[in-house]
Amino acid sequence: MNLCLAFNTKSGFIYRDFGCMKKIFGILILVLILQGCRSAMLYTSNNIPIPLMHEVRETQIAVEYGMNGTNINIVASPLENVALSFSGITNKISEKSNVSEDGYQDENSHNYSEIAVGYYSKINEKYIAEFYTGYGRGSGRDQNFVNYFLGNKIHSNLSEGKFDKYFLQANFGSREKNLTIGFALRFSYLNFYQLIKENDGVLIFPSKKEGLFVEPALFARFGGKNIMLELQFLFPYAQKDIDFDYRGIIISTGLRFIF
Repeated sequence: MNLCLAFNTKSGFIYRDFGCMKKIFGILILVLILQGCRSAMLYTSNNIPIPLMHEVRETQIAVEYGMNGTNINIVASPLENVALSFSGITNKISEKSNVSEDGYQDENSHNYSEIAVGYYSKINEKYIAEFYTGYGRGSGRDQNFVNYFLGNKIHSNLSEGKFDKYFLQANFGSREKNLTIGFALRFSYLNFYQLIKENDGVLIFPSKKEGLFVEPALFARFGGKNIMLELQFLFPYAQKDIDFDYRGIIISTGLRFIF
């Protein structure tokens, strides 16, 4: 697999651009750093699948890791210009709380899976457009402990719930031999049909449990015909006030296998 390839106009040869490779590895290190210092959230968007399907019977499998945990995407084209996509994320963090030496553990976990059907079309030999609609279901749990300034009491906060999500998305990008780049825009209607909060043992039932999310994403893939390194930058934001926390930026990286 040749990463970061360029064409030498004088010699006509393809060569490795090691400066570009250093930049890619720098991004990978940044992802790992952000993964280790991320804050806890009840809801976390999954990576948006942007396969840019090329032809019928093509299959792609992606495994990615980032600030939202481990992402898996499987997409296939059973018919001309039609694609079926399955995606999911899972993650669980448990670490010692900073508020005390008494063994308090902050915990955060989320799980989510979705299925979608899409239409793809070649604009020309280089550019591809896609449109997907789908449905997903997931759950989240966040527990943390707080010791307020000048206070001796340790306060416990717990949020947990289950949600479903309906979404529409559009993808656009350029797919070449060793480089694929593009962007996506997803509109997601998210509804926590079960959502409770608990502060120091007192249950709270939030009222603002649903809302429209806009989720733009940028991505790039480098590599060969059958395996590529993938980077994605996702920027979700809610269109109105909601009673649960969510992550506003997600960076992830992984491998995509193309058959």
